[in-house]
Amino acid sequence: PRYAPPKGYEALEERVPLRGIRRSIAQGLWQSHLYTVRTLNVDEADLTELVALRERLKPEAEAQGVRLTYLPFIVKAVVRALKKFPMLNTSLDEERQEIVYKRYYHIGLAVATERGLIVPVLKDADRKSVLELAQEIAELSQKAREGRLAPEEVSGSTFTITNIGSVGATLSFPIIHLPDAAILGVHSIRKRPWVMPDGSIRARDIMFLSLSFDHRLVDGAEAAMFTREVIRLLENPDLLLLEM
Repeated sequence: PRYAPPKGYEALEERVPLRGIRRSIAQGLWQSHLYTVRTLNVDEADLTELVALRERLKPEAEAQGVRLTYLPFIVKAVVRALKKFPMLNTSLDEERQEIVYKRYYHIGLAVATERGLIVPVLKDADRKSVLELAQEIAELSQKAREGRLAPEEVSGSTFTITNIGSVGATLSFPIIHLPDAAILGVHSIRKRPWVMPDGSIRARDIMFLSLSFDHRLVDGAEAAMFTREVIRLLENPDLLLLEM
């Protein structure tokens, strides 16, 4: 569509060329819109136990020079769920009309910067401990904000996580980062009334998760089960410490 300013307000507008990172972002979003059948699955998780576990581990992490956030635990849970539901870790090769199953786990992390949204990639996330993931997430995020990421650090993702909760968002509909089959949006953790198994109501630390997935590759039931598996692991975070 051709843009035309309101008559008489032309002098009150400023025009900036669409180029650089902002142009790349715009092109990537347009491609995602054109070449995926984007569908949304939303669920909620009781992260009270994870909040408590992180508080217990923070002093030890700080003693090793690591700032421990929730994201490493989320990455761990996602990788475990991807192994159980491999369709979420695929891509569609349009030219050859083949589904590409990936036996490696490179997790893209959407990072908001002054220049726009950058997606650095945690390579071989399944082979790293919670503390190793925390350290690498911090390093990649810092390099993204400073514009120091190498090309190989922003390519090759098999699944993406966007932590929109870091800016206080309650819910979102993330756009799939091509060529991934899906992206998981994690949101702010807030105290909410929660019905316990015994029927009582307590204040718990609740977070919404939103999974955008390409319906050509992933069925709705499989997407829902994947999200439930991520939630099961986050609600029982001790299970995440049984791995590396």
